[in-house]
Amino acid sequence: MPPTPAHWVLDANILFSEWGRWLMVTLADAAPANLYWTELIEEECYRNLVRLGRIHPEDASRQRRVLSTHMNAKVESAPGETLALDLKSVHEKDRHVAATALSLRHRHNTPVGLITWNIKDFPKRALLKLGVVRYTPDELVLDVWKTAQQGLNGLQAASQNMILFHAECPVMHVTDYQQKARPLPVSENDWLEFLGRNRLHKLSRLLTKG
Repeated sequence: MPPTPAHWVLDANILFSEWGRWLMVTLADAAPANLYWTELIEEECYRNLVRLGRIHPEDASRQRRVLSTHMNAKVESAPGETLALDLKSVHEKDRHVAATALSLRHRHNTPVGLITWNIKDFPKRALLKLGVVRYTPDELVLDVWKTAQQGLNGLQAASQNMILFHAECPVMHVTDYQQKARPLPVSENDWLEFLGRNRLHKLSRLLTKG
C-alpha cells in the first residue's frame, strides 16, 4: 500500500452518515488531505436521505448549499466518459465515483483515495493498479490515527465539528428519525458501543489497546 494519499474522494454512502462526514473532516485535517465529491454524488446522498425520512427536503436544500464550504471540500465536475472505459472492474452504477478519483489521479500525478463502505463494487487491487486507493472509513482511521489517545481525541473533534455545523446551519424541520436519534457519545464506553453500531470495529479495537 502507498502512503496515505493527500486527496480523497468521498462516496455517497460516506456523506450519507452525518457524523461520518465530520469524521472525514477530522481525519483530513490530521492526515492532511483534501476532500472531494461531485454534484452527482451529493445528489445521490441527499435524495436517499430525504426518501428515507432522515432529513426534511427544505433542510436538505439548505445543507447542500453550505456543506462543501463547512467541510472545506471541493465539488468536482462530472468526469468524462473516457475515464470510465478504464474502470470496467467497477460496478457500472459506481464508475462515476471511481472516474472522479482517477481524474484527480491524473491531475495531481499522485495516488488518490476513494473512501466508501461499498467494497464489493470497488475492487481494491484493480483500482490500486490505476493509482486509486480504496479505503473503508475503518481502514482509513488506522492509516491516520496510530494510538488510542489520537483516536479518542479525533472522535471528540468530529463530534465538535458536527455540533458547530448545526449551530450555524440548524435543522428547521425535525423529522421523526431526527427526533429519535441518540445523543452523541461522551464516555469511552459510549464510544465503543457507538463504533460497533457504525461498523468502525478496527477503531474500536484501537481504543481498547489503551
